[in-house]
Amino acid sequence: MHQPASITASASVPYPRLTSKRGLDLLRDPGLNKGTAFSAAERLALDLDGLLPAQVESLELQVQRSWQVFCDLKGNLARYSFVDGLRRSNLVLFHRFLADYTEAVLPIVYTPTVGAVIQGFSSSYRTPMEGTFLSANQGGRLRQVLRNGIRGPIDLVLVTDSEAILGIGDQGVGGLHICQGKLAVYTLCAGLNPERVLPVVLDVGTNNPSLLADPLYPGLRQPRLEGDAYLAFVDEFVEAVQLECAGACLHWEDFGNSHARLLLDRHRWQLPSFNDDIQGTSGVASAAVLAACRGLGQRLADQRIVVFGAGTAGCGIAEGLVRLLRRSGLSDRQARGRIWAIDRPGLLLRDMAELSPAAAPLARDPAEVRHWQRDAHGSIDLATVVQRVRPTVLIGTSTVAGAFSRPVVEEMARHCRNPVILPLSNPTKLAEATPADLLAWTEGRCLVATGSPFDPVQRPEGERLIGQCNNCFVFPGLGFATVALGLRAISDGMIDAGLEALSQWIPASRDPYAPLMPALTDAAAVGAAVAEAVAIAGIREGLAPAGVLEQQVPLLLQRARWAPVYAGETVYAGEIGGAP
Repeated sequence: MHQPASITASASVPYPRLTSKRGLDLLRDPGLNKGTAFSAAERLALDLDGLLPAQVESLELQVQRSWQVFCDLKGNLARYSFVDGLRRSNLVLFHRFLADYTEAVLPIVYTPTVGAVIQGFSSSYRTPMEGTFLSANQGGRLRQVLRNGIRGPIDLVLVTDSEAILGIGDQGVGGLHICQGKLAVYTLCAGLNPERVLPVVLDVGTNNPSLLADPLYPGLRQPRLEGDAYLAFVDEFVEAVQLECAGACLHWEDFGNSHARLLLDRHRWQLPSFNDDIQGTSGVASAAVLAACRGLGQRLADQRIVVFGAGTAGCGIAEGLVRLLRRSGLSDRQARGRIWAIDRPGLLLRDMAELSPAAAPLARDPAEVRHWQRDAHGSIDLATVVQRVRPTVLIGTSTVAGAFSRPVVEEMARHCRNPVILPLSNPTKLAEATPADLLAWTEGRCLVATGSPFDPVQRPEGERLIGQCNNCFVFPGLGFATVALGLRAISDGMIDAGLEALSQWIPASRDPYAPLMPALTDAAAVGAAVAEAVAIAGIREGLAPAGVLEQQVPLLLQRARWAPVYAGETVYAGEIGGAP
């Protein structure tokens, strides 16, 4: 059985780091490199004399220099390149820089900038690149190939097949950047050790015509695997993870709607795993709705919820809310009756052809809407649903920019004093509406959170800060708690405990006109609260190793938490008895 990562020594206690590397080899190892922070004694012992300038500098000074360079750069892509260079060269400096300047740097290493970086992957790719590419033509030997990318113990594997990256779709092997961005967030928000993680791209081909036609595209130039061949490839990958990274948590990222739920259900009890687009997005959105209800003094069971966009994220949010509605006392039928899901064919109805497995449980009885207005294609559109349903909550995961138009929003606000509106599609240009427009069209009465970052909105009644429904408030604590305690699986109860902890941190739960998400500067504190709630829920559900008790959780989490500080002296292993 996988033992809790917390059994190892605490990262807060300085201890010698043993290495068999010297000179340039040492400086090229991002986990060991301190740059100008190597002491005079270390420089002598490790053959670093002459390879570094004379001054021995503190980590704080290195961060200060990095910030100055960052601010002098023009454009987000240039800033990404600089920060990625820090990550490749010095993990402590990179993560300390991210922690000290979270609000400025996180949107660069993660959404929204990472989307543009991924789109430019073919022209910007350089070897080596941290991460593992498992290609369809390597089937039958994935364990061996995976082993090539592993340099030490692995606590968490973050994998994508890049079919549904952010709001930009199929990006082939470029999806590796989203894995790297998410792993940086894990460390920032929860303290996951960045030396014990593995980003993986499953290169099953691409259906993106521009990539297939691009001579610079470095991935497989063939259509995506489908059906049994695809499932067999992923099954072999999961088996390889179990054998080579025993006990590791598996994080599924940006898989397409036709595969995401299927793979989660197929493997979630095989090893501790979760799909962030289904469960993380659902957790953050559900926490926002819970907080809004508390701040407004309303019951969740009384809400009428419209989800516009029934892909992986939208269906995940809807199912998460169904679960919370059941917890509030409703039957499953009553809970599903509070949610209306809309996708490209309009309002989802049970007699529609080709409903995805995730969307089918959200479809409504056609008899309910037989007298509703339909468009020229026989569909029931968003405007009609809002007019007939009079929703109190409107959630967008459609990637249809401007879909929450003024007539739609004004109609909603006519029947709801404080509508809750979450345009969650990202990147920014794909948002269903801007916060400024939503507040203007509702006379400042709506509660808003977005998927991408937006500036504060100046209103006659005062400045309104806009919370970002960022998955960074849920998935880091969820995965970290699983790793720290060695939990055997990730249950719905653990996810619900995490989103409840998040909801308590949302300012709007106390004042409805306050932000509907915490500030990014609170991300680490939120991550700690989520991790503790998840860990306790896992113990109560019998998913922890024998003997692990609830009262041990704070200590276990603290012992597992990695901090971006230079540990004790780096020592050449040959001088004290050889490499470990």
